[in-house]
Parts: sequence; structure tokens; C-alpha cells
Amino acid sequence: PWPRQVVRELEVGRDPVRWRQRVSRRDGLFVGVRFDAPVERQAVWERANDYTDIGRITPGVSAVRFLERSPTRQVIQLDVKILWKMFQLTFEVEQEPPREIRFRWADARFGEIRGLCVFEEPTGPIGRPGSAPAATTVEMMSWFKPSRPVPLGLLLVVERMTLLRAIKDFLASLTP
Repeated sequence: PWPRQVVRELEVGRDPVRWRQRVSRRDGLFVGVRFDAPVERQAVWERANDYTDIGRITPGVSAVRFLERSPTRQVIQLDVKILWKMFQLTFEVEQEPPREIRFRWADARFGEIRGLCVFEEPTGPIGRPGSAPAATTVEMMSWFKPSRPVPLGLLLVVERMTLLRAIKDFLASLTP
């Protein structure tokens, strides 16, 4: 939990998602989502580590390149168009298969993003009463600390829309 966080229960398609957020001018933007995936952890891990469609699910991404790729570490470079400007962003991804993914991106012009994604055996369904328990609980948290003042409320709206759409596509990709 984060101090003064806001927690909401949402539905993405027909799937329940727990959304957490905290916005602070001093500390930045914190976002967390938790949802159940209907398949076992190894299948979720493999799909979550398939970065081939990151350009399709992330607005503005026009190219994806792998600068380093191993079972526990990846360095991914993205070409991104934000408003009218093109940027090249480089993400570092560290993995502890099949439990955790940590990512980091830092750029003096924008700030820093750090994230953690954890894949666990479910401790109990967060879904509807009577629904079958999922095989994997996924929790993803990210923190963005901008290098200069930005409209964090607007950024939060964009983050929510993008992340919830990505979850919907991710869950759809797991079902045959």
C-alpha cells in the first residue's frame, strides 16, 4: 500500500481488475493493477515476456529493437512519437522467471519510470462470487517521477486507458 492511495474495483471486459493510484507533485505518479489470468503461471509468464507486439499495444510506438536479450535481462529500445516529436527510449528489463519482472527507464528530459510485475498462485479470487478461481494472479506496479512539472492528472488518465486496454488485450490473448 502507498500513503493516501485510491483503490477502485473495475471491470475490463468481463474481468475484474483492482486499480490503485497515488498522485503527488513531490513523489510522482504511482499506479498498480491486480487481476487474475485464467491459465497457469508458465503460460502467463511466456505471454508477458513476449514483447513482439509492444508497438501495437502502446500508442505512438513505431519501432522496437532489442539491444540485449537473455533469459534474465533485456534492453529494449523504442522509437516513440509524442505529440509532434520523435524520441528513442531505452528500457532495462530484469527477470526472475517465472515470478517477477522489473523494468526501468530513465531520461534526463523526461524523468524516471520503475516498475514491478509479479506472477503468483492465486490467494483467492478477486472476481465475482461463484466464479472459478484463476490459475495466476498478476500484479503490476509502476512509478513515474517526472524531471519537470507535468500535468499528472492528465498523465494518469492516459496511463489508465493504456494499461486497461493492454490488460484486456493480454487476457484475450490467453484464451483460445
